[in-house]
Amino acid sequence: MPKTPSPASRGGSSRRAAPTKVAKPFPWGVVLGSAVLALVLGGILVFAALNPGSGRNRLLTEPDEVIKGVSVATGDLSRNHVQGAVTYEMTPPNSGEHNAAPQQCAVYTEAIAPEHAVHSLEHGAVWVTYKPDLPADQIEELAGLVTGDPYRLMSPVEDQDSPIELTAWGRTLKVDSASDERVEQFLTAYTNGPQSPERGAACVGNTTTGPVAAAAPDAAIPSGAPVPSGPPAPSPAASPATQ
Repeated sequence: MPKTPSPASRGGSSRRAAPTKVAKPFPWGVVLGSAVLALVLGGILVFAALNPGSGRNRLLTEPDEVIKGVSVATGDLSRNHVQGAVTYEMTPPNSGEHNAAPQQCAVYTEAIAPEHAVHSLEHGAVWVTYKPDLPADQIEELAGLVTGDPYRLMSPVEDQDSPIELTAWGRTLKVDSASDERVEQFLTAYTNGPQSPERGAACVGNTTTGPVAAAAPDAAIPSGAPVPSGPPAPSPAASPATQ
């Protein structure tokens, strides 16, 4: 039987031709993109490390710009002490002439005389007011934010525009609900805040509700007197003012 000639005997070769190598381009785009991303992320981390709580810092230093909807009074805001009732241009007022005694900072369930409350604003208080028909759970929520703080007071105001208003010296914020995040922002920023002409003076004095009451001059109110929390006690020294 004849033998089949091998490839070598045919002049061929058993080796296959080596494939031609094609050089791959260096992925510069991927490298540069990764480097830029790393720089951005690193910058964010460094900024966060060097500026902890920067949002809160702005809230405390620039609240007029940070808190949306805050109305800021302009011009020369009167700080004169007067006797009797005062007619204010807005309800509740955020500045102007006022009684010589501040309103004691506490939670009131009846209307208080604005002439006393405005003096508390001058000392750094935030006055939280609400329409009497505000749901009870919202009133309770607001009271929880006010009770026990020596620079916060709260009372109903029948004739105000919004369900809830927050007032500091020269500042007003109107909201529809106690759950609005701006409520706590306003309280944090303006409670004994830099807007106060007499920042740090005690909000101790009148504790009555209803019409404006006569009061002793500021000198009769101890600047370091403690402020009780909870419902205010009747003031034995208060008497109706001469209108």
